[in-house]
Amino acid sequence: MTGAERWEQRGHKPCQPGNSRSSTVCAAVSTKRRRKGDAEEPDKEAGPSRREIILQSVNFAVLGELISGTDDATTIVNSMLGAYGLPQLKGSKEFKLFNDLDNEYVFEYPRAWVARSNRQRDGIYISDFNTADKAALEIFPAPAEGSTEALVAEVVQRLTAPGQDVGGNSRLELPSMQRVKTETKMLGDQAYTYITFPSNTTTRSGYEIRRKNFAVAAAKRGMVYSLVASARSDQYNDEKAKMMRRIIDSFRLRQ
Repeated sequence: MTGAERWEQRGHKPCQPGNSRSSTVCAAVSTKRRRKGDAEEPDKEAGPSRREIILQSVNFAVLGELISGTDDATTIVNSMLGAYGLPQLKGSKEFKLFNDLDNEYVFEYPRAWVARSNRQRDGIYISDFNTADKAALEIFPAPAEGSTEALVAEVVQRLTAPGQDVGGNSRLELPSMQRVKTETKMLGDQAYTYITFPSNTTTRSGYEIRRKNFAVAAAKRGMVYSLVASARSDQYNDEKAKMMRRIIDSFRLRQ
C-alpha cells in the first residue's frame, strides 16, 4: 500500500490537485516513501525504456538470416548490440567444420562467423560482421589452357572481381602478378595450389581499402573449387595470419 493510500484509509481526503492541504501531505508522503528506498511503480506515461526500443526495432528478417547462418548465440547477440553501439560480448575463438554432403568440399572456419549462400555465383560466403574478416568459396569451369599459371590468374581475377560486398561505383583493382605468390602441393591424389596476394578496393567516396588474401584452389572433373580468406590490412597481425592459414590449410575436396 502506498503512502497516499494509507492517508486516504485514515479518513482523509484523496490526493487531489484542488486540495492544497492533501496535495502538500501527499507530496511529503511520496518523498518520504522514496527516501526509504521503496520501489516505485513504473510510470506508464514515461515511454518505453531503451531496452524495449532496441527489442522493438530489431529487424527480424536480418535476425532470421543470422540464426540460419550460425549456431553461435554470441554472434547473434553481438550483431544486435553492435548495431546500437553497445559493448559486445567476447566472441568464440573455436572453429567449426563446413561439411555439407551435397558439396564436393570441406573446410574449417571460425565458429563466430556467419555463413550464407553466395547470391551471385555458385559457392558460399562467410564473414565476421564486426571485423570484416571473410572467406568466400567460388566454383567455376577450369581454364582451357590447363596450366598452373592460367589457374592462378583465373582464381585471382574471380576472387577480386566485384561481388556481394562491393557495390555502387566501388572499384576493385587486380594486383600485379609479381605480387602474387603461389605454391602447389600434392595431398593424396589431389593437387592443391596455394596463393597469397593483396587487393585494393576504392570506394565511391575515394577511400581505399586494402586486404591481404590467402587462397587455395583445386580442380576436379573440369571444375575449379577455390577458397579465399582475407582480412583488412589495417587490422592484420600474426593472429589474423594464423587464422587465415588455418582456414586455407583445412580445405579438401572429397575423394
